[in-house]
Amino acid sequence: MTTKPVPFFEKPQNKPTTYDGLLGWSSDWKCYLDPEEKPVPLDDIESLSPGQESITVKRGDTLGQIAREYHCPVDELADYNNISKIDLIYPGQVINIPQRRYMLSEVSGEKSTNECLLSFTFGDLIEKPIAGLKVKITTILGDVYESVTDGIGRIEDVVITADTEISVFVSSGLGKIKEVANFMVQEGKVGVLLSSPKVRVKGKSAALTGPAENIESKKEEVNTISIGRDREGKPRLQVNHMCPNRYDLMLGKNVIYWNQVIRASERSGIIPQSIAAVISAEAAKYPGGVWKPTSVCKDSANSTEDVTVYKSSAAGMTQFLNGTWMTETLKEGTYLFEKATNLGLVADKPVLNKDGQDVKNKSGEVIYEKKFQVSPDTWKNFHELKAERYITGITPYPAHATSEVQTWLNLRFNPEYAIMAAVDYGVANLAALKNDGYNIDGLNDAEKAKIIYLTHHLGLANARRFIKNEITEESAWELLKAQIGLKSAAAKVEDYGGNIIAHRVWLTNFIDKHLNLNNYYCPEMIYHAKLIDVNLTQVIHNL
Repeated sequence: MTTKPVPFFEKPQNKPTTYDGLLGWSSDWKCYLDPEEKPVPLDDIESLSPGQESITVKRGDTLGQIAREYHCPVDELADYNNISKIDLIYPGQVINIPQRRYMLSEVSGEKSTNECLLSFTFGDLIEKPIAGLKVKITTILGDVYESVTDGIGRIEDVVITADTEISVFVSSGLGKIKEVANFMVQEGKVGVLLSSPKVRVKGKSAALTGPAENIESKKEEVNTISIGRDREGKPRLQVNHMCPNRYDLMLGKNVIYWNQVIRASERSGIIPQSIAAVISAEAAKYPGGVWKPTSVCKDSANSTEDVTVYKSSAAGMTQFLNGTWMTETLKEGTYLFEKATNLGLVADKPVLNKDGQDVKNKSGEVIYEKKFQVSPDTWKNFHELKAERYITGITPYPAHATSEVQTWLNLRFNPEYAIMAAVDYGVANLAALKNDGYNIDGLNDAEKAKIIYLTHHLGLANARRFIKNEITEESAWELLKAQIGLKSAAAKVEDYGGNIIAHRVWLTNFIDKHLNLNNYYCPEMIYHAKLIDVNLTQVIHNL
């Protein structure tokens, strides 16, 4: 019996080739229009702001400055503190800040503008954003707009007169121009999602060596390209943009955050699908579903072109408040603590008494605590950071923050810092619940994801009350109103017959819908078995 010999290539058979473009360039793009008749920015959806705060007046403060810092009318602040002369406050005086509750702004009838605001997103076959793509938009009226897509496949929004026909062209990078969409725009805001039938590749091919079939055994990671030979010995280029991969993980358009999700998974020991589900549920998103790292809680209704008003200090992809971010920074063992320590921003410093002298124990040894460097020669513990207002105010940019403090707070806009901090925070909350006696070890990672989100969404204290069904009628109403708006909250309360049940049903349904790991598994599972999705009510029962 004679068998066909398997080719073996001891020497390179081709020259390296540099490429950067859409593999298999084609004009058959898909165009999806997503009109937003009543757009409500995700940044405007915010939970309750912190409760009543008390601050201590510093030298040079005025009541007007404090009122602006906390977005409170000066007359209201004066009345709240029984201050008869608003220009007479003194250092050391305690000022109570009224609790301010915000809710989703109701959308009222808006005047017709006869304009269309177009938000474009460009992706490839597997919805990975295409960066650096040259785009030209033309109208039937002769207007021309040219741009280049950014790192998440977006260009600047374009304003077009309503009822105008437009055409969208893209460049292959090799001089070829293709028309990929043509449609009529309508008044309002429209998200335009343009999807190529091919994949975007960038890199440099390697010379082919080795036996036939060597490409078949390669299981490279996402965003890599494998070069090899198929079983017949023919050259083959394999693009590993998505599935299969050894995690069985599918992130879709958020593949740009692949490395951060994997690192967070490895750090926490929780599968990456759970990490992705938690981050996706927490993050604001660009049109098209890409997680938005620069999110802030802007109060659009009260902001002007010159002054931005915020609903809280929450910022970044995972919406950390100023205080929580600094608490995690000073907590030994967290990702933020490790980073700040390596940068020399956090260190053990002596505890000081009110006279500025080192505090010692009974043995005469100096007592140390974790402090943050607010300036080259000044270190503060968390209590001092708050009391001296380095991190206070209803804003992600505190008025009294030093450049060192603000630079550190701004790292909430860094995807890796935001994702790692959120996972650390979630794991710590699981540990706290376990310490309470709950059976956290009996949960799988899909179930843990729902509890992690619950504790991040409500805070650990309210999450404990929710699990024990001890949220009060008043708290349930405020929580529900803050999340879905006054009108919608009132309707749900009427439907369900009470604040507690309405809030519980809404939050349970929200978590079950958005914390579904099936959205993050590859269609064909190779290395792992899918975890069975269980609703939040059953998860709490399992605790």
